[in-house]
Amino acid sequence: MTTGQRNGDIDLLKTIELLQKLDIPLANIYTENYVKAIDKVKHRKFGAEDFIYIYKVFTRRSLPHDLFKQYSSDGKNLTTFDLLYFMTHDQHEIYADEYTALSIMQNHEPVMRSKLKRKLMTPCGFLRYITSTDCCIFNQDHTKVHQRMDLPMTAYFIASSQDTFTNNQSIGQSDISGYISALKRGCRCLELDCWDGPENEPRVYHGFALSSMILVKDVIEVINTHGFETSEYPLILSLEINCNPIQQRVIANHLVNILEDKLIPMNYADDDPTQLSSPEELKHKVLIKCRKVRTLSCTMSAIWHLVDGEVGQFKDEFDPETESEVVSVVPSGIRAFRMKKKRKVGLAMEFSNIIVYLKPVEFKDFTHSRSNQLFYESNSISDQTAMKLVKQSACEFVQHNSKFLVRIYSAGNRRKHSNYKPHEFWNVGCHMVALNYEVPGLSMDLNRGRFQDNGGCGYILKPDFMTKGINFDPFASKHNFDPVIALIQIISGHHLPVCRTRSKISIDPCVRVEIHGVQADNSIQQSKILPSAGRHPRWNDCLVFCVQVPELALVRFLVQDMNPLRENDFIGQYTLPLTSMRKGYRVVPLLSSDGQSLSPAILFVYVWYA
Repeated sequence: MTTGQRNGDIDLLKTIELLQKLDIPLANIYTENYVKAIDKVKHRKFGAEDFIYIYKVFTRRSLPHDLFKQYSSDGKNLTTFDLLYFMTHDQHEIYADEYTALSIMQNHEPVMRSKLKRKLMTPCGFLRYITSTDCCIFNQDHTKVHQRMDLPMTAYFIASSQDTFTNNQSIGQSDISGYISALKRGCRCLELDCWDGPENEPRVYHGFALSSMILVKDVIEVINTHGFETSEYPLILSLEINCNPIQQRVIANHLVNILEDKLIPMNYADDDPTQLSSPEELKHKVLIKCRKVRTLSCTMSAIWHLVDGEVGQFKDEFDPETESEVVSVVPSGIRAFRMKKKRKVGLAMEFSNIIVYLKPVEFKDFTHSRSNQLFYESNSISDQTAMKLVKQSACEFVQHNSKFLVRIYSAGNRRKHSNYKPHEFWNVGCHMVALNYEVPGLSMDLNRGRFQDNGGCGYILKPDFMTKGINFDPFASKHNFDPVIALIQIISGHHLPVCRTRSKISIDPCVRVEIHGVQADNSIQQSKILPSAGRHPRWNDCLVFCVQVPELALVRFLVQDMNPLRENDFIGQYTLPLTSMRKGYRVVPLLSSDGQSLSPAILFVYVWYA
C-alpha cells in the first residue's frame, strides 16, 4: 500500500482500477481524449468522499422516478426531511435548510392542499422540481452581478459586437433592431461604421458594400433608450468615422444632444490619474472610442485637459484585409479607384472634444507599447494579426492586455461572414472580442456562454493570473493550477424537437460535450447514438474531463441527429462557464442555433467535479 493510500487518498488511475474490480461498467468512458485526460492528472489524489461520488455516478439509478423512490421514506411521498437530504447530499446545496425544502414544495407541488399542510411532496411535484430552473445546471447565484466591479476596466472581458446592423457584412438589409437586440443581450461595445449621407445626415453601413443604410441619429436614439436597460455598466461606442468634417459635427452634436449627461465631460475626475476607471465608477456612462487628433493629458489633480497643437488631418486608413473584401463586392471601376487612393479626412474639433477615454493608437509591437502607450490609449487589432501575436508571443500578449484595452475585430476577407472563435483571444486576456451578434454558430454560443455569467451585465472579471503580472502561457502543456476532474453523466433528453419528414419520422440523437479553453483543455467527447430514439431518449453515458485552467473553460452541450450519409442535423445546444456549472442532478435548457429557448426541450444530467 502506498503512502497516499495509508493517508486515505488514491490517485485517479487507482480509482478507476478499483471501480473495475467492483465490476462497474466503464467501457463507455474510454475514448482517446479520456485517456489523455487521465494521463495529465494520473497523480491527482482523491479522498474517500470523492471516491464515493465517482462510484455513485456509475451505479446510481438516475431517472427522476428512480430518485423519488430512492429518497422517499414510504415510497409514495417525500417529506421535507427526505427532500432536504436529497438537496444536501446529491444536489450539493450546502446552504439548504428545512425552510428551503418547504418553499420548493410550495412552488412545485400541484396535488391537494392537504399534502402541503402535511409537508409532503408527490412524484408529480418532485418531477416538476427536478426539471425546473431550481435545478438548472447554471448557478442561479450567477444570474445577478456577483463579481467585483471596482477594478480598472482592463481587468474585464467586455461583451462586444461588430457590424450588428446586418447578418451579412457585404450584402444585406441593415436593421436598427440589430442594435436593440445586442443591447438587450448585454453587449457593452457597439461598432458604428459612419459614412456621409444625403442632406448632411450621416449613415451607418458597411463601407464599400451593398448593405442598406441606417441614420446615425437613429442609432444614437436607440442607444439612449435601450443602452442601460439590461446592464448599468459603461457602454463603449467604437466609431469608424469616414465622414467629412461637416457630417462629423452632425454626429458630435447628435451624441451631445441626445446622450446628454451619459457622456463623460472633459473635466471628468478620477481618484487615480494613472489607470482607467472601474465599471462601477462609470455606471450609466457612454464612452466614445474613436481616433483623435488631440492628445489627452492628466494632471495630478486628476483633471483632464486637451493638449493643443495637434489639430489637423489624418489618413483614413483601410485595413488591407478589408480591401480584399471590397474586391469581391464592388464594381471593377470603383474597385480600381479605391485600391489606388487613400483619402485624407479632417477631424472636426467638435467631434474630437467628446472623446475623453479610449483613444485608439496604432499597435506596432509589445516593446513599443511598453515604452510609449498611455493608460487611456487602446488598440484595435484584426483577428488575423492578433492570431499571429497569440501564436508568437502569447505571454507578452497577456501582459499587454493587463495594462491596455484591446479590441479584436473580424478581418475583412472572411468570405462566408463567419465569426472567429473568441476564446482563442480571451485566453490571452483580450477585452473586447467583437463578434457579429446576428451570425449563429459556435462562436456566438461561446460568447453567450461566457457573458451569461455575472448577471449578463456584459463585464466578466478576468482571472487573477491575467491581471497581476503573472507569466501565463495558454499554450503550455501543463499549468501550475489544481486541475479539475469533471464527470458528466448524460442521463436522458426530454421533449427534443423532431423534424418529421416523409423519409424520417424519428431521430438518432447523440450528445456531444465540448470543453473550450486553453489548448491543453480543449476536448470533445460524446454519448452513444440511439437509433430511432424519439423525443425522450435515455443514454446513461458518463464522460470524464480533465480541465487544467477552469477559469477560462466553457462547457458546450450539443445535441445532434446523427446521419451517416450527410451532415448531422442540429437539435439544440447550451453553453456555460465551467465555474458556473452546478453539481448534482441538473437540467440543461436547450437553445436554438441563434440562442432562442427551445423550451420545454432539456437534457437531464448528473454533474460532479473535484
